[in-house]
Amino acid sequence: MNSKKQKLLLEYLLSSSDTFALCHGILQSDYFDPEFRNTVEFIFDYYEQFSSTPTPKQVEAETNLSLELYDILGNDEIGYCSAEVEKFCKRRALEIATLSLPGLIEKGDYGEAEKVIKDAVTISLHRDLGLSYFENVKERLDRVNVSAVVHPTGWTELDDKLFGGISRKELTLVSANSGGGKSITLANMGLKFAEDGLHTLYISLELSEDRIASRSDTMITGINRDWRDHIEEIATLVTAAGKGCGRYDVKQMAAGSSSNDIRSLLKEYHLQHGFYPDMLIVDYLDEMSPNEKVSADNVWEKDKRCSSQLRQILVDYNMYGATASQLNRNAVNAAATEHDHSQIAGGISKINVADVYWSIVMTDAMREVGEITFIIQKTRNSDGVGSIINLKWDAIHLKILNPNELSFVKKGKTKPQTDKPENDMQTLLEM
Repeated sequence: MNSKKQKLLLEYLLSSSDTFALCHGILQSDYFDPEFRNTVEFIFDYYEQFSSTPTPKQVEAETNLSLELYDILGNDEIGYCSAEVEKFCKRRALEIATLSLPGLIEKGDYGEAEKVIKDAVTISLHRDLGLSYFENVKERLDRVNVSAVVHPTGWTELDDKLFGGISRKELTLVSANSGGGKSITLANMGLKFAEDGLHTLYISLELSEDRIASRSDTMITGINRDWRDHIEEIATLVTAAGKGCGRYDVKQMAAGSSSNDIRSLLKEYHLQHGFYPDMLIVDYLDEMSPNEKVSADNVWEKDKRCSSQLRQILVDYNMYGATASQLNRNAVNAAATEHDHSQIAGGISKINVADVYWSIVMTDAMREVGEITFIIQKTRNSDGVGSIINLKWDAIHLKILNPNELSFVKKGKTKPQTDKPENDMQTLLEM
């Protein structure tokens, strides 16, 4: 944009405080030619202090630039001004972002490189004034009724406390002590959603794909420590169980993977299958890295970015989502009534981002008698906070069951196992 047009736009903005208020959110002084930058900075400072634009005489006295003031701007002139400002700011932001890319790429700061480009291309004037509450009420309710569908977790009391289950575009977070049930809870949820006909993608940042799949084998067949003697039977039962189910894909990604890495995987998933998964599980959040470089000492910011960026994936792709985090040492041997937000490992910011959060209690004593407890710590859409959900833990079948639910009894010639898993299958219980 030539200097004459830049000057004209400044004169239009100076002539109408309302027009300036509309446009000032996307304007930056470094978008303008050097001869105008001091003037733009002065106008900005003046507006911030007095909520109005300065007079041309004030501008000339402070910045030595003479601008003409228009007494009345017509709707056409306001429309022209706002459209040209939006176009000018987007173009200049892209130019500046492009110039910064070589340096960011050289430093390996790909997250910031993506951010500066995304920020530039998304520059716009927010002309949408939002929802008019008293208008189109039935249309609004019908829209919410369709979009706010929840899906049950399968744990009846938990679903009741969550008003039906968990929702798309929302992040579910679970936490437990080391070996306390995080991954097993996520695996139970993943298999449940697949059995309900939804496509599930389980991303493991810790365990191998085969280890996750072995857990699901045990959940479906009831065969655990002597699985090598029943390979044909497991294959038959799992194949039969898959009929009528949604896809259930397991992918191991490197620890330290970011949301950008997950987005790349989702694009590949879509290319192969023609759709995106309904349910995304990331096991687990503490092993993720943010898209941008964050100091290792700033755990609060790191966790906030990781959880926010993961949740944004759920919003962008309209998915259900669940992940997990460790509890800190204060939660070891703590009673259910003593669990609170302060016991989350790392930054509490991850709880701030999550829509639903429950902690898991399964002590050695509870494990011995087949008990596991969920404590709802946060929910945005129900009154279930503080609820204690007591469930059954079936260590033989790696299943978390409702209190009155019968344990799985496998069909076939082999008798269900009643002894405790040991040897190589013991590793399946290390959660």
